[in-house]
Amino acid sequence: MLDFSSARTPWPRRLWDVSSFLTLEELYEAGTWVDRRVLSQASVDWQRHESERLFGEDPALGTKAFRRELQGCLRTTLTTASDGRRRLRHLIDVGRSGYLERWATCAAEEDPPSPEKVARAVAAHLLDSGYSMDGLNHWLRQGRLGLSATDLITEMAGLLTAPPTCWKVVVPFSALHGWEELAANLPHWVDGRAAEEIMAAAGAKLTAPAVGALSYEVEARDAERALEIVSDVVERLQARARFSGSETVTPFDRAAVLNHGSAMPLRMPARGARVLSLAAERQLYLVGVEPQHLSDRRRSAVDEALEIASALNHGPLAPAIAGAWSALESLLTEARDPDERERVVAATRAAALVACSWPRAELTALSHRIRRTGPGDLAERLDRCASNRERAQVIAAELELGHSLPLERSWRRANDVAAVARMRALLADRTQVLARVRRYVETSLRRLYRSRNIILHGGSTGGVALQATLRVTPPLVGAALDRLAHADLVAGVPPLVLASRAEIALRMVGDELGPGLCDLIE
Repeated sequence: MLDFSSARTPWPRRLWDVSSFLTLEELYEAGTWVDRRVLSQASVDWQRHESERLFGEDPALGTKAFRRELQGCLRTTLTTASDGRRRLRHLIDVGRSGYLERWATCAAEEDPPSPEKVARAVAAHLLDSGYSMDGLNHWLRQGRLGLSATDLITEMAGLLTAPPTCWKVVVPFSALHGWEELAANLPHWVDGRAAEEIMAAAGAKLTAPAVGALSYEVEARDAERALEIVSDVVERLQARARFSGSETVTPFDRAAVLNHGSAMPLRMPARGARVLSLAAERQLYLVGVEPQHLSDRRRSAVDEALEIASALNHGPLAPAIAGAWSALESLLTEARDPDERERVVAATRAAALVACSWPRAELTALSHRIRRTGPGDLAERLDRCASNRERAQVIAAELELGHSLPLERSWRRANDVAAVARMRALLADRTQVLARVRRYVETSLRRLYRSRNIILHGGSTGGVALQATLRVTPPLVGAALDRLAHADLVAGVPPLVLASRAEIALRMVGDELGPGLCDLIE
């Protein structure tokens, strides 16, 4: 659960999808976008069929009768005027209540679902119900790490019965162009002296005089989420200012949360899109080394994609989502592709790349969590490895022989044990497990594509799943771009060639002529 509620968790251990009930809300909303021709009916049909399959894996979704009714809805087109869509709205409202309590019951059964499956579903539901990752992580660490699964989920269910809190947040500014005329008469304006006193009372000493502050009231599940909402409001304010001929709207990096009694960082959470191979292969600053000629300023396709996706980690929602999808599409499609409106071929190819990257990423992480037990032990053998690939191969061989791993004893040990279980399942059935991983990733990336269409073609940043999309997809986009950057900039392998290799590797893994788990896209 801690892995799923931390922005610092590496991509292989993050949540890759949204909760069951947000998926249903997204399907309900899709009817509106189809009527406006923002989404194609075929893309929603794919979403319906895949959701029906995924819901079959959720034992807490509802009773047999509920599932039967839901299945009937999902086998209709869900257009705006359809009876299936009206019935879906009612089923969402009926089934949402008691969802976590049903998971608590499942966790208490004699043969319960796997701990990871329970944790993924419960964490996703809380995050999609309005909790922030940081807020949920802090709540878990407040004496709850030793609770049984049933007791923990029961407490979590209690969180959702309480109404959201109205948080009062004061944002001080070191510069605010034209504040005397444009802001001083606003009802939520706070003058400079008062702003400095508020920040001091909250325990924050400002590094420069404040020209004033803006006070906001925000309804949210936790203080951290309230700060995320206010950060988004400030970004919108800065976007307006850029069109007024002045960009001097500079907030301080902390804001006071009055009913929390403290000052907290004013920033959106890190989204976890990382392209680590650029630094690992010493390519990070190898840009523009050759002479830049006036008539010929060619750049690699990967460099252009990284620039297009540059808003993904810290930018506003709309350019982050649009840029992320455009980066994948620019690298993983070509003019000779058939008409792929329904299949969204860039998502399919990127998912293959991520699935192929997953085993080595998990095995390498485990190789750095091995404790020393004596001379000639596993840790010593790992020290002799010349690369992460060799380290991953050593760990895979140990697991395939059925050996236990001497994992370091720390608060992360439970997370490592879960990773060991995933790798054992993979080694037992490579084809099926990798196919399942690919399916999860593709489902998430297709959501990114639909979100991009809602923003660019629907002209809206209010889609029901847009915020969640920006929580779950950046690490996956980063993983795909990482593999593409490494192949193109280091090995000279073009993106589409690498994608073809990944497709073949997933089909041939486990075959006598197929690749090893640590060499799927080498």
